[in-house]
Amino acid sequence: MGPKSQTGGSNSSLKLGIDSQLSDRALRALLKHHESSSSSENELLGNDLDVQVQFSLVRIPGNASPKPIRIEIPHPLVKLSSGGDDAMDDEDDDHLQDISACLIVKEESKPWVQELITRFPTQLGCIKKVLGLQSLRTKHKSFLQRRELLARFDVFLADDRILPMLTKALGGKFFEKKKQPVPVKLTRGEALPFAVERCLRSTFMYLSAGTCVTVK
Repeated sequence: MGPKSQTGGSNSSLKLGIDSQLSDRALRALLKHHESSSSSENELLGNDLDVQVQFSLVRIPGNASPKPIRIEIPHPLVKLSSGGDDAMDDEDDDHLQDISACLIVKEESKPWVQELITRFPTQLGCIKKVLGLQSLRTKHKSFLQRRELLARFDVFLADDRILPMLTKALGGKFFEKKKQPVPVKLTRGEALPFAVERCLRSTFMYLSAGTCVTVK
């Protein structure tokens, strides 16, 4: 699947160097293999697998960063509890897992964020803990404390204004596990429910200092 194609036309997938027909055949073959290798004996444990796409880059990115890049996808990877019209779209998401999220904020933001979670339990019910930056620094200083925090939550979100301060406060394990906090804007408090739901409806890409990028 090189950047050039022998066929003409202005298909956008060919411009990107991606053969859509070949990609479709490969995906169908993977799904067929998964179905054939799944047995009724292990269905009690579930047979859903994450699909990861790996991109090989022509050159090393000049802007490598641990900051997650949000990618909108048509179907969420986690279970949502949205009200309104979107509830119909997610009526068949019972096979998806409920998630437990931790939101890291400035200490002075904790009271109104917690009050907002109480007001919007449907959209923000997945946030099980609001953790202040100072509390993170003082109560999760040791490696063991950070490891327990890492294992306790599925997703970490953070006020985008304190994101640069979290690299040292969290430690390297969060970045190794690709669980570094996803930035959300807290400058408009009423928009928080929509910002959180938008994150949960997306997947994320991380640009490293290499030529391979894997997206879930």
